[in-house]
Amino acid sequence: MNIAVRYYSRGGNTKKVADAIAKAVGVEAKDCSVPINGPVDLLFLGGSVYWGGIDKNLKQFIARLKPENVKCVAAFGTSALKKEPDGETEKLVEGRSIPVSKHSFHCRGAFSAMHKGHPDSSDLKQAAAFAATALKDLK
Repeated sequence: MNIAVRYYSRGGNTKKVADAIAKAVGVEAKDCSVPINGPVDLLFLGGSVYWGGIDKNLKQFIARLKPENVKCVAAFGTSALKKEPDGETEKLVEGRSIPVSKHSFHCRGAFSAMHKGHPDSSDLKQAAAFAATALKDLK
């Protein structure tokens, strides 16, 4: 099974989560500047919410995804303000006719004085558990 992890992270919070997911599934997490060029059964795709939406770099990455290369996307993200995922990543992926996993992951990310220390070790353990569950359900 081919698995990939891509993310966009300005402050490092989403990168920490991406690295935890990648470690759990035995691959390397890569920034979304690295395209998906071959077939992928499951793409873990993450970003953070900035001022009410995901970053334009992540949007551009999604716009370049090819449905014939990606069988399923499992979204993850971080946010200092939102308590829940905003769903923008999933909507954009579905708009590309790529199926989205029923599993997603979201946790707090540190920003300025808010949520210092997050994502913390508990958040990263939950991210790894999310990855294992999403992968298991795909098999």
